[in-house]
Amino acid sequence: MCYLHLHRWRRAGFLMSLLCLLILGSADLMAQSHSVRIQVLDEHTGDPLVAAVAHIGKKTMQTDAKGQLILTLDAEETDGLHVHLLGYHEGFIPLKQLRATTELYTLYLHPEERSLSSVTVVGSRSTRLVNSVSTKVSSIQLERNLGRSLASLLTDISGVTSLQTGTTTAKPVIHGMYGTRVLLVNNGVRLSGQQWGDDHAPEVDAESNGSIQVIKGAEAVRYGAEAIAGAIVMDQLPLPYGEEGLRGAVAGAYASNGHRLSSSVRLEGTLPGYSPLAYRLQTSYTNAGDRSSAHYLLMNTGVRELNNALTLGWRKDRLTLEGLFSRYQNKTGLLPSGHLRSREGMAELLERGKPDLFRPFSREIGSPYHSVVHYLTRLKGTWHDERLGLFSLQGSLQQDRREEYAIRRNSAYSAVPTLSLSLSSLQLDASWRKHYHHWDSEVGLHGEYLDNYSNAGTGFTPPIPNYTQLSWGGYALQRYQAERFGLEAGLRLDRMTMSVAGYDIAGEYFSGDHAFTNLTYTLGGHLHLWRGGKVTSNVGLAFRAPHVQELYSLGSQHGSAIFVYGDRTLRSERGYKWVTSLSHHTDRWDMTLDGYLQWMDGYIYEEPSNEYAQTLAGEYPIFRYRQRDAFFRGFDLDTRYYVLPQHLYARLKGSMVWAEERKTGRYFPYIPALRLTEEVGLRLDLPKYWESELSVSHLFVDRQHRFDRSTDLTDSPAPYHLFGLEASLTKPLRGRQSLRLTLSVDNLFNTEYKEYTNRARYYAHDAGRDIRLALRWHF
Repeated sequence: MCYLHLHRWRRAGFLMSLLCLLILGSADLMAQSHSVRIQVLDEHTGDPLVAAVAHIGKKTMQTDAKGQLILTLDAEETDGLHVHLLGYHEGFIPLKQLRATTELYTLYLHPEERSLSSVTVVGSRSTRLVNSVSTKVSSIQLERNLGRSLASLLTDISGVTSLQTGTTTAKPVIHGMYGTRVLLVNNGVRLSGQQWGDDHAPEVDAESNGSIQVIKGAEAVRYGAEAIAGAIVMDQLPLPYGEEGLRGAVAGAYASNGHRLSSSVRLEGTLPGYSPLAYRLQTSYTNAGDRSSAHYLLMNTGVRELNNALTLGWRKDRLTLEGLFSRYQNKTGLLPSGHLRSREGMAELLERGKPDLFRPFSREIGSPYHSVVHYLTRLKGTWHDERLGLFSLQGSLQQDRREEYAIRRNSAYSAVPTLSLSLSSLQLDASWRKHYHHWDSEVGLHGEYLDNYSNAGTGFTPPIPNYTQLSWGGYALQRYQAERFGLEAGLRLDRMTMSVAGYDIAGEYFSGDHAFTNLTYTLGGHLHLWRGGKVTSNVGLAFRAPHVQELYSLGSQHGSAIFVYGDRTLRSERGYKWVTSLSHHTDRWDMTLDGYLQWMDGYIYEEPSNEYAQTLAGEYPIFRYRQRDAFFRGFDLDTRYYVLPQHLYARLKGSMVWAEERKTGRYFPYIPALRLTEEVGLRLDLPKYWESELSVSHLFVDRQHRFDRSTDLTDSPAPYHLFGLEASLTKPLRGRQSLRLTLSVDNLFNTEYKEYTNRARYYAHDAGRDIRLALRWHF
């Protein structure tokens, strides 16, 4: 067995060495092909323009998150480069200038006077975010992470980490805050299925999105109370209205850790003979077996995931109608180490810090595991009038069914879930927006009815009661945009009522009603200090009502192997957040530095209580929800210097969070430690118009010294270093077609480590080396 593993790694090492030699050995051939890096900027603000479409002859390209694209010129080209972006006049670069450019050509696009409707169509590129501190994950970055979860791919953004439960379940964390404080918006719909606890991953297929915007400010005015820490806004690319022919992409990937197989297909186009009617069909599938740490297999950690989505749209003159239907299905195995233990056995397990149950590699998923199916139906209509503005109306229905299967002492009932929950959420959103001169006004309404109930027949008392929730809110935003600066102010009123009913573990019936009314505001602005340099600042007051799991939890969380007690006396959180960002973008140097301060009144969190709960499935450590006044502050840094423009860069990224109680200075649990990442990247042009990229990265995560050892189950893990590698080859084909082969390696040297924010660290180490090979064809 050891020989087979060694032989496998030798083959992988030979493949990587061959690829590196191919790239490095081609440097003397660069002169045989002529490539130009194009930078597309806003003429007034100097901001990079993302998703601008450029075409020359039959080639079509799109700018990345930095507003850049690489153009490879053929000898037979006769026309120049045309650049289009909704809300801007067309840009054009003559062929003569392109051939004379050796490094970077900067193109400035002039905004149209009537930009409102155009900006709205673009979606994530909207000027709505110009006064917010945000970072965008482009479609190219999403494509390179086929098979990875939403939380894991977002960790490439400084200031964003993840709260994990083992190697298979993770939630995004923004500036140290997680759970329902981070609002997830999927194609314009607020995700409702995250109210069941912190060991449930978002029911989102990241592969189906064209872009993901991470907003780090307190965006509660625009998106609602759950955005007290920030928001993650996921959107598909615009439908191809008015375009002829079929387009799309097919991709497949293999990953060594867990022998994961992933695939995705996207088809889109318009109805033949009737281009106002457009469609998009997407599907993706992942099949993974047991993951492994550096030195042992992690039993029962396989994953099955199948996702499908259909989008239809019709656009005629000023009216646009779109419909979306998606289905997300996931089955995730959980490490069984913390289950069926006595208190003494749990103490031994915590002291050992790794499992004592092992098996050979398997794709079988047995108890304990989670199974979830999520349906989303959305209908949206927009109508624009130059004089009256843009009107939008959207209705959506979400339906979730979640089942959890624990290890039962009587195996005859192993096929019966120990928890079965159904949740339905009906949302209605309406908004109006008007642009006039330098002003931009926006008014919106949001309503939601949510019904959550436990299905009978499990034999266990559900950890949360049945409940219904009715929420409504209204907001108003006013913006002013000058040539070099912009200002924004917003106000929002929210009302939420909740009715609960259920039985506790003693069989006693209980019920209750809760009502919360909150008023929030935001003030923000940006100032262009020099060409390419900008400072953005935003301050806001936001409220968040406690959710049902924080109020009423009374049961075990199978993913974390803990027993959680809620607190029915919890009150609303109130947070003041001030975040400021300084950015600088030039041909040689890109830099973004974010700093933030956040004061929280009544911050809700859960922590170990040094108690144990006796259940039929064993004894579990007790975690209790508590509420304290808190002070969060920190910084995020992301800078990139181009040693050789177009070809060689060095990148440094880091983040740090401090968080403690305001009165006592006591530290809060599960706050991320200091993280620093260095990366060196190389890009070369090969013969026959092949493009190659190679990057090597190093991640350092410090030990978390700022935590309360008296309450945690174990000490914080030691600091660790992880190295990574990514190499890719891209071949432009006929027309819009292209082929990309990507090889990436995480944890290159197979380091054994534990992450402080991983709740499974009490019982196991994190994932070991993972080699991924992916192939994607665009057509």
